[in-house]
Amino acid sequence: MPDALTSLHGRKLGLTKENALVSNGLLVTSPCVDASITVAAEVGDARAITIQLKDSTGKAIAYREIIEAYVFADAAAAAFATTGGSTGIAIGASGAALTVVAKKMFILTSTTAGVIALTWTDTGTEAAYLGLRLPSGRLVISSALTNA
Repeated sequence: MPDALTSLHGRKLGLTKENALVSNGLLVTSPCVDASITVAAEVGDARAITIQLKDSTGKAIAYREIIEAYVFADAAAAAFATTGGSTGIAIGASGAALTVVAKKMFILTSTTAGVIALTWTDTGTEAAYLGLRLPSGRLVISSALTNA
């Protein structure tokens, strides 16, 4: 809950410590507005990917969040990846993944610590980047997933 509420036309509005908007005690905007994506070095055609969801102060969120993920051909998100890797994206040890479009679009659920662990597998050398659509609408793009 916010520290202070302001009445505006009979509605009580306020901001949480994470700068999320609250109206009449209900969260109007999601505190999750940023993410860090760590792509590990290739090991046996696979790369570990760790996502940390964050609030506007840069702190890890402390609740479960649902986001969208896409596999793009470039860092500008101008086109989707051609094949999405030989195996593509798979869920790792943290979070959950639902495939919407095979190898190209996913719905991801974080842990209650805002963490999602994935694995990218590609026996080829397709250029690929992971894009995350956060609840705020912001798009966060990873470094290259391309294997050697």
